[in-house]
This record gives sequence, structure tokens and C-alpha cells, in this order.
Amino acid sequence: MPFSSRLRPAADEAAGRAARLLVGFALLVVGVGAIGCESDPGSETYAARVGSYTLSQGELDRALQGFSGLQDTSEARRQIIEQWITRTLLLREALRTNLDQAPAVQERLEEQRRSVLVTALTNRLYEEAEVAPSPADIQDYFARHREQLRLRQPYVQVRHLAATRKTAADSVRRRLREASPVTDSLWTALTERYATSPERSQAAASRFLPTSRAAAGLPYLEDLLTTLDPGEVSSVVRDDSLFHVVQLVDRVAEGRAPKLEWVEPQIRRRLQSRARKQMYAREVQRLRNQARARGELDIR
Repeated sequence: MPFSSRLRPAADEAAGRAARLLVGFALLVVGVGAIGCESDPGSETYAARVGSYTLSQGELDRALQGFSGLQDTSEARRQIIEQWITRTLLLREALRTNLDQAPAVQERLEEQRRSVLVTALTNRLYEEAEVAPSPADIQDYFARHREQLRLRQPYVQVRHLAATRKTAADSVRRRLREASPVTDSLWTALTERYATSPERSQAAASRFLPTSRAAAGLPYLEDLLTTLDPGEVSSVVRDDSLFHVVQLVDRVAEGRAPKLEWVEPQIRRRLQSRARKQMYAREVQRLRNQARARGELDIR
């Protein structure tokens, strides 16, 4: 075998790797700044710059939203900027060496362009289908599917308050235990005086929620909701810098038929998803019929 022939598979593999890398850079810019677009460094306040490429403060702020679970925002900011700098340096080097002109790269970029366009059109169809179901539609769905909507986990009504001081949480716990019954006006007064988020505490106490949702992602809270009896108030629980008090108002066991207001959000999501799928199917069928009528659709 000629020496050049032995080299060709390796060269093709290298071109393929380059294609994957360059396309990867192009896709990653969406999440961490528009490194694919050069700009005048003086035209906008930027958080970082590599040559004529800039990461604007607005792009950095949007990227930081994905790090909302991190305690140290400054560390998240540093990581995002470092990732952006690394990818921008690599992109500039790829362009300098004309990797964007390699056939394998061009093919992958075209595949990604088509995928982005199809996704954009699909999202537009979904947006056009975002018509809120009417109360009659929701009521009709509930009546026809009530058996299938039986509760898959316990539903609870909970009074949950988080305070910044233990003395405040102790006061709330004492008032809840002394009051019989706890009125909505008392709960509103307690939340407005002591809660870190009065609106959230008031809204959560006004309706039944699945236990997992009522626990708001706090494992200790979900444990409390399974052990408390209706009307019982928990001890004060500390979580980081907050002090929590929980009162279980009522519990409905899994397997029970729900009330409409408990499952209305779930029904609404199902009806909206159905509307999206129907819109998508109608548009695809319209395009198929149109292409067939024009003699543009051929299956062999």
C-alpha cells in the first residue's frame, strides 16, 4: 500500500475530529457568550475580551442565571469567564488555520444549520399553539379522566414559614400551637411580620399540593410532611441561615379521586401539550401535501 494511502484514514479521522470540535465551539457560544461574532470592544461594556471578541455584561448575566443554585456567585462568574476565554482562544486558532473550510467541518456545520432552523420553526409552531385551554375544556377533561387522575402521591395543605431569626420562628411556632383554629388572617399577619417570603408562604397555605412540591425541594421538609398529623406544628428546623416552622393543615392519601383545583395545573399542561402536537402534525401534513401536489416529494 502506498505511504499516502496509509496516511489518508488518519487524515480523514483528524478532519472529523476538527469538524466535531469546531461545531462544538459554535454550539457552545449559545450558552456562554457570542464568541462567533466580533465586535468593537468600545461599543459595549464587556466582562471579558479576547482580541476583537467580547463577552458582554448582559451575556454574562444571562449565563449566570443557569448557576442560580450556586452559593458563590463570584466563583460562578469566574468559571463562566474562564470557559468563554478558553473556547474563544480555540475558536480563533481554528479559524486561523482555516479549519472552517475543511469539507468535514462544512458538512457538520450545514447539518447543525438545518437542525437549528427546524428547531426554530418547531418552536414557532408551539408558540402559535399556546392558546390557554378554556375552563370548559378543563372541566370536560377532568370529568372524562377522573379515574386516571387519581392521586399518585399524598396531597397536603401546609403552612410553612422561613425566618431569618430563631426567636422569630419560635414566636410563630408558639402562636400556631396556641391558636385554635389558625385563621387565614392570623397566618397572613404572621407571614407579613416574620417570613422571608410572605407571598410564597401565603400562596402555599391556600391550596393542596403534592407532597414533593409542597416540600419545595427540601428533604427534611418532605420527611416532616409524612410524619406530622393534621393540625400538628413541627419543631423549628434550621437550614443554612434560615429557621423553618411547618404546620400540616390536612393530608389526602394517594389513590383518592382529586378535586378539580388540585389537578387543574396538570390538566392545563396536558391540554397545551396536546394542542402543540396537533399543531405540529397539521403543519407537517400541510407541507407534505403541498410538496406532493408540486411533484417535489418522491419516495423510492
